[in-house]
Amino acid sequence: MKVSLLATILVVLFLAACDRPKQALPEQEKENFKELMSEQNKD
Repeated sequence: MKVSLLATILVVLFLAACDRPKQALPEQEKENFKELMSEQNKD
């Protein structure tokens, strides 16, 4: 019982400490896409 409780606490702390990767906002994606397209058109 104590081991499973300790394991659960450690998992919760690990998940709380390791932040999920941030998802880009659609506005940022549009700007990045425009920049990539303009760079490709220059070549």
